[in-house]
Amino acid sequence: MGTDRRTRRPRLRGATLQIGRKRVPLLSGAVHYWRLEPKDWPRAIGAVADMGFDLVETYVPWGVHERGLGEFDFGEVDPRRDVGAFLDRVAEAGLLAIVRPGPCINAELTHFGLPERIVFDPACQARSPRQRPVLQPFPPRMFPIPSHASRAYHREVGRWYDAVAKVLAPRLWPDGPIVLLQVDNEAAFYFRDGPYEQDYHPDALGWWAAFLERRYERLDRLSEAYGQPVGGWDEVAPPRRPPAGDDPAELRRAMDWAAFREALLARGLGRMKRRMQRAGLSGVPTLHNVPLGGGGLPLTLSSMGREVNLVGLDYYHAAREHRTVKRRTLRLVGTVGEEAAYAPKMGAGAPPWYTPLEHRDSLYTACCALAFGLRGFNLYMAVDRDRWYGAPVRSDGTPRPEADDWRRLLGLLRHVAFHQLRRRVEVAICWPHEYARLSRATHRVGLLSPSGMEALGGTPVDGCDAEPRGLGEPVQLAWWQWMAAVSDALTEARIPYVYVDSDAPPERFTGYRLLVAPSFAFASPERMARLRAAAEDGATVLLGPRWPDLDDRLEEHDFGTRFGELLEVDEPAPLREALLAHCERLGLRPPLRVGPAPLEATLHETQDGVPRVLFVLNPDERSHEARLELPGPWRLRDAWTEATLEAEADGSLPMEVPARTVRVLEIVDAQGGTR
Repeated sequence: MGTDRRTRRPRLRGATLQIGRKRVPLLSGAVHYWRLEPKDWPRAIGAVADMGFDLVETYVPWGVHERGLGEFDFGEVDPRRDVGAFLDRVAEAGLLAIVRPGPCINAELTHFGLPERIVFDPACQARSPRQRPVLQPFPPRMFPIPSHASRAYHREVGRWYDAVAKVLAPRLWPDGPIVLLQVDNEAAFYFRDGPYEQDYHPDALGWWAAFLERRYERLDRLSEAYGQPVGGWDEVAPPRRPPAGDDPAELRRAMDWAAFREALLARGLGRMKRRMQRAGLSGVPTLHNVPLGGGGLPLTLSSMGREVNLVGLDYYHAAREHRTVKRRTLRLVGTVGEEAAYAPKMGAGAPPWYTPLEHRDSLYTACCALAFGLRGFNLYMAVDRDRWYGAPVRSDGTPRPEADDWRRLLGLLRHVAFHQLRRRVEVAICWPHEYARLSRATHRVGLLSPSGMEALGGTPVDGCDAEPRGLGEPVQLAWWQWMAAVSDALTEARIPYVYVDSDAPPERFTGYRLLVAPSFAFASPERMARLRAAAEDGATVLLGPRWPDLDDRLEEHDFGTRFGELLEVDEPAPLREALLAHCERLGLRPPLRVGPAPLEATLHETQDGVPRVLFVLNPDERSHEARLELPGPWRLRDAWTEATLEAEADGSLPMEVPARTVRVLEIVDAQGGTR
C-alpha cells in the first residue's frame, strides 16, 4: 500500500502536474474561502471550472484562523473559516487544489495575514542597522515585519504548521484535492528590501558570520579582503550604508552583504519548507512566488529553486508595461526552462490602492507573458472579495462579462495543448548576478529600493551612483545599458532570445547557437566557466566590452585562456552592428516577420516543429495595420472572434491590431511549414 501511494503522488513536469497517467496544466483560479459566504462556495468553484480551470487556488491565513496562542478556528466558530469543508467542495466539483498556508500571505490582509501578537513580538521583528523594528506602511495599517532569520519567528511558524496540518494533511492527494503547496509568500523582506534597510536581527547577524566563514574559509583571507585584522568571524559588522569612494575593502564588504541577503532569504525559505513537511504536509510538490521588481530583489530564481520544486513570477501590469512583462518573462523562461515557466499570480484586477488596472490590462499582460513563453498561471483573483476589484466572477459566484475572455483563452490553451508547445529560441543573454549585486550595493535612494524602482516602471539600476569605484567605469550602470542595447538590437531584428541567470544550472546554458554576456573589470568565475563550457560545446559566445581580471570578490583572478569573442564597444550603435553581423554569419533568422514597429509576433510549435499558435502584439497606444510575412498560405483562427484568416499564396497576411491588444491565433493549416 505504501509503495502504491508513493507512485500516485503528484509530480511536477514543467508547468504541469503528473497525477497518475494524467498530465494537468498549472492553470488555476484563486478563491478566498474565508472572504465568501459558505453558501456561495459551490457557485464560485463552479464558475472557476466553467472558465476552463482544473485547479482552485487559495491561501490559508494564519491570522484569520488563530484566535489566541494555541487556539484556532477552522470552522468550529465561524463557518467561513472551515477550509476543510471548502476543499471538500473543490473535490466534489472534480477539481484539484493549490494551497498556500503561509506563514505570510499578504492578500491585502492586515499584518499580511500574520497574527498581531507575532508582528508585535520584539523577538520576531526584523531589525534596522540601529536595531529598531522595520515597519511596513502597507494599507490598512502599518506594522513591524518579521525577520526571516529569527529563531523565535520560526518556532511560531512551526506551531502554525502543526495546527493547520491537522486540517490539510488528510486532504493531500490522493486522499483529497491538494496537489501543490506554497511555502511562504513573496519572500523579499516584506517589500522593505532596500540594500541597507534590514536585516540586522541578532539571529541574522549569526548567519552573517557563518556566511563569511563559508565564503572566505580562513580569517587571514577575510582580514586581507577587508583591509583590517579580524580575530573572529563574528567580529565583522555588516555595512549600514552604501560604500563611499573607491575603497575596495569597503566595496567588498558591501558586495558580500548583498550576496548574504540572497542567501538569508533562500535559507529562511528552505527552513520553512522542512518544518512544513515535518508537520505532515509532505508528498506533494512545493512552490514559491517572486513579486514585482525581481530584477532588483536580493534573491535569485535559482537559489529559491534549490529550496522548493517550482519558482514563478507574479504579474500585475498595465498594458503600457509591455517591455517589462516581456523582459521578466524571457528571464523566467531562460532561467527555469520554458516548460516550467509559471505565474503563481496573474493579476485579474488589483487592490484599490494600486495604480488602476482594467480588464484589458490584465488580459494583455497574460497574453504577452504567454506569447514570450509562460506555460501556466494562477488567475488572481478569479473570484471577487474584499480589498479587491476587477475579478471576472462576483463574490456570489456570478460571472461577469470578462469571464468570457478568460474562458476563450483557456479554451484555446487546452485545445492546442499549449503546455507542450515551444518557442524556438537560439540566442540567450546571460543575466549577471555579480553586477546586479553591485547595483544594489551602490543604490542610494533609500526610500525606494532597486526592486521598487523596477516595479514602478523604471529599472533596478535607477538610483545607483555613477562612481567608477576603482573599476574603470560605473559597472553598476553600464551592465544594464549594455544588455539593453543587445536586447533592443535583437528585438529590432525580430530574432527570438531569452535571458539566462548567471547562477542557473549549467544545462540552462546549452542548446543555444549564440550566447551574449556583459563582461567588465570583474566577473564571477562560475559564470565565466559556464560560458566557456558553452563555447567549447560549439556555441558562439560574445563578451563585452572588457575582459575581467578580478573575481566577484574583487580579488585578482586568472580566468585562463580567452574564449569566445570580445566586443570592445560601449555605444549602442556599434554594438548593434557587431551583434547583428554575428547573427547574419550564423544564419539566425526570425521565424516570421511582422511590421510596422512596434508590433511583435511570436510563434509556438509542437516538439516536432508543427506551428500551432501565433501571437501578434501591439504595445502601442495607437491601432496598427499589421503586415505579417508567414512561411506560406497559412489558415488561422482568431481566439476571440473565432473568425478564420487566410494568408495569400506568398504568405502575406494583413490584419488590424487595435491599440494595446494581442491577437491570439490558432494555426489551423500551416502550408509551407516554417523557415
